[in-house]
Amino acid sequence: MHKVLVPLFVFVTGGWVAWLIFSSIRRYLLAKMQWGVQMRLLEKIDSSQTLLAYAETESGRRFLESLRVEHGEPTMQFQRILSGVQTGIVLSSFGVGMLLLHGYGVAPEREFTIVGVLALALGIGSGIAALASYLLSRSFGLLERRSNG
Repeated sequence: MHKVLVPLFVFVTGGWVAWLIFSSIRRYLLAKMQWGVQMRLLEKIDSSQTLLAYAETESGRRFLESLRVEHGEPTMQFQRILSGVQTGIVLSSFGVGMLLLHGYGVAPEREFTIVGVLALALGIGSGIAALASYLLSRSFGLLERRSNG
């Protein structure tokens, strides 16, 4: 069992670390590119009247909205919550499956019980965290839909 689990965990952890590094680099480069474009546009605005006239246009409103650091769109909040729910379901199912394998004697090794209990606990914890995120986001008003009128 150790001969299978250790390389699997090393591979999964290495993949997660690589994904984390590359997604962070991508976000940094995107933010740097947006900052450069925004700075060049702001340099062309020479007076407050020009800024007000630009802000009244549709593209000006979109530009000023893009200057916010975190947009906090409701769809992004829902995606994060759903991701937590999905993770909870997958981990809980995996944990229950491991415990059933051990319980029915298919895999009598103690490791199946340990991994099953850990996965089940992580799945339940992820589900509770997703529920807490939903309740807090709703109470803070982050999940309210914006009207386009």
